[in-house]
Amino acid sequence: MSAIQTTVVLAMTADGKISAVDPQAPRDSDEADQAHVEYQVSLADLILVGAGTIRAEGVSFTIRNPELLAARKVRGQSPQPITCVVSGSLDLSPDLPFLSQDIERWILTTRTGLEGNSDATTLQKLAELIDLGDTDLDWDRAYSLMAERGINKVVALGGGSLTAALAKAGRIDDWWLTIWPVIYGGKDAPSPVEGEGFVPNVAPHLQLVETRQIGSELFLHYRTLK
Repeated sequence: MSAIQTTVVLAMTADGKISAVDPQAPRDSDEADQAHVEYQVSLADLILVGAGTIRAEGVSFTIRNPELLAARKVRGQSPQPITCVVSGSLDLSPDLPFLSQDIERWILTTRTGLEGNSDATTLQKLAELIDLGDTDLDWDRAYSLMAERGINKVVALGGGSLTAALAKAGRIDDWWLTIWPVIYGGKDAPSPVEGEGFVPNVAPHLQLVETRQIGSELFLHYRTLK
């Protein structure tokens, strides 16, 4: 296990949904949650984002607050953290706006993804493609690589498949969960942690270390019990 600290930052409804059944449905902006996410991202050397999330949002989250940018400069960090998209299949269009943002970009993928995507050569010109296994991503190799490159703090922004993979690999140190005061419902609406799930005796257990409330929103900080 590396010394890299990994924090998951995500928001969900009171019934545990990270988006509505239609993920493209418009939603009112949430200034308190956006400020919270921006602060957490500002602490990171690298942010992890699932391919589905980057396809849905088009761009990576970036820091705009001048005070947070100044604090990063004082700490010797680059203006923006590296954005690392996780896509075993390399199912990413070279036309994604993310691939033209003024940030450093990595894509974690597999040999199968590289060999099976006709856009791989183009993508290699737009981001650093990192092969982490034949068909499955090797998270031990990923974290060793990050450690070699001086990464100390990782913030993972979902979606559910990425969070599940990190939890299964035992890589999540702490969680920041924002609870929106709304019910979305829907058996097919995505949840924060997807994948195959865990049986109770091996499920990650958490310790609540901090709570905040802004209006009817809750911000819950948990530590993963090792």
